[in-house]
Amino acid sequence: MVMEIGAIVSGVGSFASVFWIFWVLESWRHRAGTLWLEEQTADPPANGRGWPSLALVLAARNEAGGVERAVRSMLAQDYPGLTLIAVDDRSTDDTGPILDRLAAEDERLRIVPIRALPAGWLGKSHALQLAAESSAAEWFLFTDADVILAPKVLRRAVGLAVREGIDHLFAAPDTINESEPERIFMSMFALMFAIHAPPWRVLDPSRRAAAGIGAFNLVRADAFRAVGGYRHISLSIDDDMRLGQALKFAGYRSRVVMGRNAVAVRWQVGLWGMVRGLEKNFFAGLDFRLAAVALGVPAILILGLGPHLGVFFGPWWSRATCAAGIGAIAISLARERRQGGIAWYHALFLPLGAAACALALIRSTWITLRQGGVRWRDHLYPLNELKEHVRRRNAWAREVWRSTR
Repeated sequence: MVMEIGAIVSGVGSFASVFWIFWVLESWRHRAGTLWLEEQTADPPANGRGWPSLALVLAARNEAGGVERAVRSMLAQDYPGLTLIAVDDRSTDDTGPILDRLAAEDERLRIVPIRALPAGWLGKSHALQLAAESSAAEWFLFTDADVILAPKVLRRAVGLAVREGIDHLFAAPDTINESEPERIFMSMFALMFAIHAPPWRVLDPSRRAAAGIGAFNLVRADAFRAVGGYRHISLSIDDDMRLGQALKFAGYRSRVVMGRNAVAVRWQVGLWGMVRGLEKNFFAGLDFRLAAVALGVPAILILGLGPHLGVFFGPWWSRATCAAGIGAIAISLARERRQGGIAWYHALFLPLGAAACALALIRSTWITLRQGGVRWRDHLYPLNELKEHVRRRNAWAREVWRSTR
């Protein structure tokens, strides 16, 4: 019995290790496609037209604790003709007064107050859509009320998008992680995101790989309006990801950049905070499908634990393969260049990160089913309504993909 278990662990570990080895080789082959926002030039586009108009849009609901620091970092940008539109979305704390005070100091900041949420919309999606409809800018940057931008980030991002003909540029933020458990969790989470949306596949128009990140979604306004903005994804919990999918499926060019030292956010506090932080998104990201959860949890555990357990079982070649798999994970994490504090040695602790991510998925599924929907910002969105939205959205996305290919 012990030998049979050892053989199973050895086999699973070898399988996972081969996956990681091939992954790091594929990543290395496409290494030229990985860009870092901080390394891009801040010079004007060489198109003879100068900088296009840009509206930076954020939605804030009860963000009094951090909204001032974030908005000040945005107003500190030297992008020519920048407009900042901040939506005060039904806040009950001091968010509104803080934004009003900042607007009185800088005329580039415009406040859009919202007092009611219409049916069929998420609060954030409705707020961003309303703000975008009030602007005639050529580009939109959709961001969050707790995101800190480094100087000249907007010049670097817009310049890159214009030079390369990109319609949608999203940046993986430099998450501010203050403890090793947080960094270990983010190590696994970053690997999962990279596997879901490899940069080279996001850029490839023939591939369905698509993504977006709420902290930094830069979109050409014409493309945004052409796909209906947030209207077809109005009830998508993972609105940032689905906006990227809508744009990619409609034939627009998307690209991901790394935001180290450029776009920063303190996402969650502590390991348990990170597990809880995925409560509304994780199950929703799988379209509320239990079959996907049943496959996803073992996949996370196999990839995260397999190589580390496999080094202790089986013949020497199997254990060597698992050791090489751990080495491949370390190389993948080293390529993050310590964004979010992630380092190569976090590969040694990846089983802890994988267990936490699997727990986050199980917890997200359980809580969503138990309460019959997703609770977000003191509002419960019924599960049956969300599932119907997913059905209609996916049908629309499939038709858009077919019509543009």
